[in-house]
Amino acid sequence: MPDQHCGVQVEEVDDEESMWMRFVQSYPGRVAQTLGHAETMFHEIKARQEAQGLDPWAPFTDAEEWGLVKWLISRVGQNAIEEFMKLPIVSHSLKMSFTSKYSLMKAIDQLPRSTEWQLKRISVEGNKLTNEQQYETEDLELWMRDPVECIRELMGNPEFDHMVSYAPERVFSDAEGKTRRYDEMWTGDWWWEMQGRLPQGAVVAPVILASDKTSLSQFRGDQEVWPVYLSLGNISKNVRSQPSKHATVLIAYLPISKLECFTRDTRSVERYRLFHYCMSQVLEPLVRAGAEGIDVTCPDRQVRRLYPIVAAYIADFPEQCLVACCMENRCPKCVVGREERGDMKNSPMRDRDSTVENLRLHCDGEIGKDQFEGELGLRAIYSPFWAALPHNDIFSCITPDILHQLHKGVFKDHIVSWCADIIGEEELDARFKAMTSYSGLRHFKKGISKRKQWTGADYRELQRVFLGVIAGAVDNKVLTAVRGVLDFIYYAQYRTHTDETLAHMHAALTSFHASKHIFIDLGVREHFNIPKIHSMIHYINAIRFLGTADGFNTELPERLHIDFAKRAYRASNRRDYVMQMTTWLRRQESIHIQDAYIRWWESHHPVNQEWQDSDASDSGSDSDDAGPGLLENRVDLPSQVQRFTMVTGSRGYFVPRTCPFPNSTIQRLLTDHDASLSFQLLKNSFRNMFEAGHAENLHRKIGWMFTSTSRLSLHHDPISTTASACSKFVRRR
Repeated sequence: MPDQHCGVQVEEVDDEESMWMRFVQSYPGRVAQTLGHAETMFHEIKARQEAQGLDPWAPFTDAEEWGLVKWLISRVGQNAIEEFMKLPIVSHSLKMSFTSKYSLMKAIDQLPRSTEWQLKRISVEGNKLTNEQQYETEDLELWMRDPVECIRELMGNPEFDHMVSYAPERVFSDAEGKTRRYDEMWTGDWWWEMQGRLPQGAVVAPVILASDKTSLSQFRGDQEVWPVYLSLGNISKNVRSQPSKHATVLIAYLPISKLECFTRDTRSVERYRLFHYCMSQVLEPLVRAGAEGIDVTCPDRQVRRLYPIVAAYIADFPEQCLVACCMENRCPKCVVGREERGDMKNSPMRDRDSTVENLRLHCDGEIGKDQFEGELGLRAIYSPFWAALPHNDIFSCITPDILHQLHKGVFKDHIVSWCADIIGEEELDARFKAMTSYSGLRHFKKGISKRKQWTGADYRELQRVFLGVIAGAVDNKVLTAVRGVLDFIYYAQYRTHTDETLAHMHAALTSFHASKHIFIDLGVREHFNIPKIHSMIHYINAIRFLGTADGFNTELPERLHIDFAKRAYRASNRRDYVMQMTTWLRRQESIHIQDAYIRWWESHHPVNQEWQDSDASDSGSDSDDAGPGLLENRVDLPSQVQRFTMVTGSRGYFVPRTCPFPNSTIQRLLTDHDASLSFQLLKNSFRNMFEAGHAENLHRKIGWMFTSTSRLSLHHDPISTTASACSKFVRRR
């Protein structure tokens, strides 16, 4: 999301003005009622510092020392910090308020803290007997934080002001309200339906959970950790997708054990039960909070009553089945037969109440194993963590997984593999090597068959060229099937969907299923009973229900593992490492909170008041119920049975304070940023403005000149400090 301190907004304009119009139907009931006024966390920190006569950088001396502390904590290991502090130039010249690593850590421990970590010890009694004829036990550690307090911190962060939404919306592309538009979570049907279940004036807080077991050791050892992350659907997906915004927080490290106190035939199901028990302990505060609501101070300093309800669960396929208590040869969302997953068939969705009842009946011995596992496809997990959560349907919460299901699964593991079997690996690699270089396209100079490590970006680059590479080497029906899959993957990644694009997405899936038999005819497949191919059928309904799939991509948890797992582990001594990881994370979060507070303090300091007043006069006032970042005018359409609001320019770009690409050639802008039409459109725009009689107004705001060498000079109004920071020359080679 753009920096909220920036007061200049450059709206993206299309040739057809209606392209960016959004017609918003507001929820008809009373939503997001304010209960009073309160201070945010930053205001409370400021009040404490003023009462004690401290500077905003306290306990550190000034901004320069604070900058050094941030660099040491984020970039330097603890042993290297100790060595740095012992350097003569540091001890003799810098004159810092801390003299050793120990005193530095003590000072950091005085900074504001996030939600504290708690340790819960779990004693597991197995079914194996000891020599004393007693059952073996194993002690485990569950590290967790209160999710309700984490939600309070997320919603009370002043940096998220104008980036959160408190009310559901139905967005349309036309004034008649016939073509729905889906993007953020509050534009989906889930939020609209959930709002009707809650009391008048309530705010739905859609809780987004994510879990993914990951390895910590790189070359030796088997250390693993199982993080659980939490975010809120109220926060824009553009913010949630940026790890630097800290809109997704770590709430637990689940214990990992082989459970050798159990016999081999029961260890698997006992590990499943352990996961659900730990998750029930972590999420226990959400049971009461979701049923009764909690009063929360929001970024705009208004108190509202929030109902945190688990709305989405992000996980790969094995963990989806683990959460849904089903076998991995079944779908975690619907009751499709295990031999029918290769067909384009819509099956009834799993029902929460009936699943809980079937688990109870099996526990009581009223359902046999054959029916329970063979017919229902369930696992013997009798106390799933989601059974006690209010207003929750865990099966509809399971979100699309673009990375593992589409990029890695359907495309790389299946489509690419099948085409390689048809063409031959050597011929396929030769075609990739023979591909000519072209700006914007990846050239796999060594082929793809020997490549072992693939990232999400690699998959996307491969998809852009794959159809052209295999053209002429495979049957036309193979091309049709491959194109259907690629089109579906492209549509699945759309940041905004309409009813029309969802129809195209369905047509692409239909095209694949209509042509897939060619792979059987060519002998590279015997069936299509593949879980990841079946999962594609649930994407369209999930987008209508929860918003576009890019808001729930598992690439974010994979990226968060770097900070919350791997870096934290490397900062430990590898013994009792989870406890050391929580300490390291607490200090990192304290650094982030203090840094965010200092930015907020500087923006409100009288020295900066002049430009703030200028920005405030430009931006105008915002509605409390508006979605994040909606700085544009909202015009009510008359004579509507249901109130609609037209919002123009809802997608915009903000001018940064400093030019990110000073003295750049226009050729660089054209090639590096795929802006092939920008130069011509800019000239046409200026020409049209002059022809329309706006020359005098334009000359007052922007001086411009095109010469025979295609040199463009922009001279911004000096009153706008934000815009003047980017008044640089741009030259074209």
